[in-house]
Amino acid sequence: MAKIVSCIVALLLTTGCGSLTNTAPSTAEFSVLFEPQSSKKLIVFVHGVYSDPANAWTNRSGVSWPDLINDDEKLRDYTVATYRYDTPLFSRTSTIEEIAVRMLRQIEDKDVFEKYNEIYFIAHSMGGLVVKRVLVELNRPAQIDKLRKVKAALFIAVLTQGSNPAELASFLSVNPQIANMKPADLNAFLQGLENQWQNLMRDRQASPFPRSFCAYETKPTYGTVIVSRVYAATYCDQNQFPVDENHLDIVKPVSRASTIYDWVRARILEASILAQGPRLQFALWKTPHSYKSGLLIEGVEWKDQYREYDFMVKNTSKTEKVTDLRLHYVFPWIVIASRLTSQEGCEGLILGGDQQESFKSGTKDQITALHEVWTNVIEISATSLFPEGVFRGKLVMSAEMGVNEDSWLTVVHRDKSEANKTSFYQKISVIDPVSGDVKIEPELLRDAHRSRMMFRMKEPVTFPGKNKSVTDR
Repeated sequence: MAKIVSCIVALLLTTGCGSLTNTAPSTAEFSVLFEPQSSKKLIVFVHGVYSDPANAWTNRSGVSWPDLINDDEKLRDYTVATYRYDTPLFSRTSTIEEIAVRMLRQIEDKDVFEKYNEIYFIAHSMGGLVVKRVLVELNRPAQIDKLRKVKAALFIAVLTQGSNPAELASFLSVNPQIANMKPADLNAFLQGLENQWQNLMRDRQASPFPRSFCAYETKPTYGTVIVSRVYAATYCDQNQFPVDENHLDIVKPVSRASTIYDWVRARILEASILAQGPRLQFALWKTPHSYKSGLLIEGVEWKDQYREYDFMVKNTSKTEKVTDLRLHYVFPWIVIASRLTSQEGCEGLILGGDQQESFKSGTKDQITALHEVWTNVIEISATSLFPEGVFRGKLVMSAEMGVNEDSWLTVVHRDKSEANKTSFYQKISVIDPVSGDVKIEPELLRDAHRSRMMFRMKEPVTFPGKNKSVTDR
């Protein structure tokens, strides 16, 4: 008897996303609630099973999450829409796969990807599975431009790994959506969807989008935690965010000060800032040349530990000039030689080392020598980088000192009217420390970033009164 009761409760509450007494039409529909003039940013709410857009997001005071956004000054230029699909308690209806196919077709037919440059999904419970299926369908060459317009997906209490309540509820309901949410260890649908999602995340080489952010509930719903951290496990760009609410109330913020509202807004604005980055393209790749040890290359005696890289910076805009450009590179290895190899559409282009290009040694009373050093820091500046302007260079790095895991690139420049200064941050990641393969990915600069400086003296240094020779620090 206890198991039957648990089964009934699970049926009513699995991804329980709202009232079951709702009489609103169940026809699938993409609906715009409000749209600021000239808006190019869109937020889409996708509800969960046994719910609808009217009940899923509305708190006990009758105020909905979209209502809170409508009065939010920080989100004043965002269009807000909802997506509705049929999800009856006992009746046969569409599977999650069929809902996703229909949803993608409908938003394409409404020209969503043509109207908006930034698209954000806020999805609750089973709605997150629908959104994931839509996005993985876009992860193919013919649709990739549409996928990149999705800047972030916010997954709130989504049963990525299925749930035990769904297993129980599937015995009483013929709604196939419930069977789609059985535990993932024996659920081919969820296994396939998660594999496709992991592939999508790994495929984000040329672009950081879409971002993935995940939250889960910590409180029980009528005695059962529907989506714990374990069931919500998936690929997220940040650690999963715990919210002290139950499965129903987690998406019904009482105000803009609510934990979940504040977290979602911060993630949307974070992704939007990232999307508004400079119109600059960066590349850094290892050259295929294999030099013999002892060979002189541009004044540098080649060693087996050296690696040569090409780098490129390009203004991809066809109309806008970038001025007062300043690049500050902190590379994974010490740069022992660098030069600009070509430029087109640049003015006042300069490449130099860090300010700390040397250090002084001596006694407490006097300085006896000034020692030149090689560092892992390079500074590049340009008075102007015209539309489609580009410059390229070469670097020779020494891998003898190991990898600097704090390698990064900061960019400061002016654009458009030259009145607004823009700063940007890019992470230089080492893909393979053995081969020296690296990649540059944009990340948000949240606080002041401190780098780990590395440097090596160009000649051995002997301090007065000591016989010990110092070659690096």
